[in-house]
Amino acid sequence: MKKLSYEDLITSDEFLPEFNMTKEFPSCRILIGQERARKAVETGLKIKEKGYNVFVAGPTGTGRRTFVQNILREVAKNRPRPRDWAYVYNFDDPQSPKAFSLEPGLGKEFKKDMGNLIDEVIEALNRLFESEEYASKRAEIEDEYTKAKNELWEKLKMKARELGFSIQLTPTGVLTIPMMDGKPVTPDIYELLPEEKRKEIEESSMKVKHLVEGTLHRSRKLDRELKEKLQELDRYGAIFVIGNLFDELKKKYSSNSDIIEYLEKVKSDVLDNLQDLRSEEPEKREFYKKKYSVNLIVDNSNSIGAPVVYERNPTYSNLFGKVEYYTKLGVLQTDFTMIRSGSLHRANGGFIILDAEDVLRNIHVWEGLKRTLMSGWLAIENLENVLGFSSTMTLKPQPIPIDVKVFMVGTPLMYELLYAYDEDFRKLFKIKAEFDWEMENNESNVRDYLSFISSICDEHELPHLTRDAVKRVLWYSTRLSGDRTKLSTRFGEISKLIIEAGTMAKMSKKDIVDEKDIVTTIESMEERVRLLQEKYDDMLKEYDLMVEVTGEKIGQINGLTVIELGDHSFGIPVKITAKTYLGKVGVVDIQREADLSGKIHGKAVLILEGFFGSKYAQKTPISFSASISFEQVYTVVEGDSASLAETLALISSISKVPIKQGIAVTGSINQHGEVQPVGGVTEKVEGFFRTCKMRGLSGDQGVIIPRGNIKNLVLKDEILEAVKKGIFHIWAVENVDEAIEIVTGRKAGKLTKKGVYEKGSVNYLVSKELERIKKLLEEKEEKKGKKKKKGKK
Repeated sequence: MKKLSYEDLITSDEFLPEFNMTKEFPSCRILIGQERARKAVETGLKIKEKGYNVFVAGPTGTGRRTFVQNILREVAKNRPRPRDWAYVYNFDDPQSPKAFSLEPGLGKEFKKDMGNLIDEVIEALNRLFESEEYASKRAEIEDEYTKAKNELWEKLKMKARELGFSIQLTPTGVLTIPMMDGKPVTPDIYELLPEEKRKEIEESSMKVKHLVEGTLHRSRKLDRELKEKLQELDRYGAIFVIGNLFDELKKKYSSNSDIIEYLEKVKSDVLDNLQDLRSEEPEKREFYKKKYSVNLIVDNSNSIGAPVVYERNPTYSNLFGKVEYYTKLGVLQTDFTMIRSGSLHRANGGFIILDAEDVLRNIHVWEGLKRTLMSGWLAIENLENVLGFSSTMTLKPQPIPIDVKVFMVGTPLMYELLYAYDEDFRKLFKIKAEFDWEMENNESNVRDYLSFISSICDEHELPHLTRDAVKRVLWYSTRLSGDRTKLSTRFGEISKLIIEAGTMAKMSKKDIVDEKDIVTTIESMEERVRLLQEKYDDMLKEYDLMVEVTGEKIGQINGLTVIELGDHSFGIPVKITAKTYLGKVGVVDIQREADLSGKIHGKAVLILEGFFGSKYAQKTPISFSASISFEQVYTVVEGDSASLAETLALISSISKVPIKQGIAVTGSINQHGEVQPVGGVTEKVEGFFRTCKMRGLSGDQGVIIPRGNIKNLVLKDEILEAVKKGIFHIWAVENVDEAIEIVTGRKAGKLTKKGVYEKGSVNYLVSKELERIKKLLEEKEEKKGKKKKKGKK
């Protein structure tokens, strides 16, 4: 047993160097105290094989994302820039836009070059078709064919005259009119002609008809030839004026076979659509400008090294890209220029950081990510099409090869769930980087802490901290870790404290942050979240929660429990009572019987029974029943930290030795009666101190804790001062007997050579009471036996 002194409880500052202000230390945002995670990440970065993505597992607020971003940016600087990616019109399959890559920075140039090329092509064609030379050649060809057609029709007319017919060309066709003596033969005249003459006219009419059909055929052939000649003229002229424009681009991009092939197809398409391109209609020209444009979806022209992308909202479209639509005449339409990239496209050739919870929360994102990483191809497809919910005609852009290292950030629980229930996760995330929530309190880490604090002040343009202020920050860090030999790595909480204290100091026109500013800020931060704690304190103060902090009671003791909220935890005392009586052998846990006991607490009660049996039933069997209850507790009791208190209450009930109500107890026991460490000792001690303070400190109040929890006590100044003045006490015990002596003020008692406990001790009284109960039961059984014998007679 050890009664803790003020010196035993204070937080040491032995590793804090001498300095005046934190600005004396270099600003640094490197990760502190996470060497295990750093090595894991570095291993993942070194391995280029498929599946070696990294899952960064750790508690919230330990700087996981900041660390990953910082280390990746450093690594990315020395990596080559990835290639640009663009989508263009696919002349072979317009519904599947063609993707091709370019050297980093060339994508932007190529997009600009293609825009200029089309403008220059249209301008060159306009000059060509408006030139006198072109007009002259076109007129020459047209005159030639016009002359040939005229000769053709003149021959027809001549042959028709020989057959007695006249030929007339009208807008509706060719008219053949029989002639006699230079005059047309009307229907009336035709009816008056002799039969032979009419027959002769009909035969000539058939010949003329064949002649007309032959002439029309040859005329149409001449028209086609004219059209082809004119197209050949246009094409030849176009090739002459635009060929050098395309040749210049081919020369510039000669190393990229995809671009060369694409330019050939653009040139061919231009030559096939010269009539539309020379049109004066703006819509037609804009259509071809868009058709020949470049949709640059990844531009690395301004990048330095490999990309590092942190996707804060990993929806399906944000991650994998999408195809947008526009409405025209009430109909949804799209084209390759409406393809939009996702963050995976921008991270291709580098790194992407994702929050595991957000990935799993967004529909189909996890499945899409697995499919992309396993196939090595990134396809742009709208979610409604993936799920089969859309019947709208859409594009299917060609997928692009992807080479990206994924860093997923999540909690350890998230990692365990994915590892246990998703086989693909094990194949894709073969590196686990575990973040610790604490680190050693040593000279090196303290200096790193000072640099971290300095960086926060510099980054947010806040006053720097004095040495005493830093001492209080380190105390707060130790309190967060729950161990005076450790410092917390919850840098989010530390940053929040420094920023809030610095801001308040700045508003007060101060150029430094002193210890008072830190203390005030900590108090302010706690005040914002301790409403429920104050409500419990009010109930304890008004005796609504019937906890005694003075006097002595048999079979009654103050246990301690911690109420944990999301952003705050606090301790309160709980009355534990024990009753013993003749009956069925065993300990009745009222909480368990009422289905208000967790499995760990149930186990603790069974251990308690085992301890009693081994300590007191070596000679005399336990022949009584006992009940234990947590009074005024209406929720499930879980954990074993009250098993020491339950044991003491039960011993008091059996021995009839009262327990001091001014002493609260926490700690678990094993079957040997050894007291084991428990969690939340700081909150528990402070909770009982608040209750005693509200009811009035008597000078003999205090808390019993396991000896193994001494290092976990990081108490507030008020309690340390009370301990220093001797008006509040903290005892650390190793076994049940030590706790018995503190709460009863009597010797626990050791076994003598005769195998009995020292006379007058608490253990002696327990043994004697067990013997008395045994005798009572034996006498009772004996009387029952006699009654049965009399009945038989």
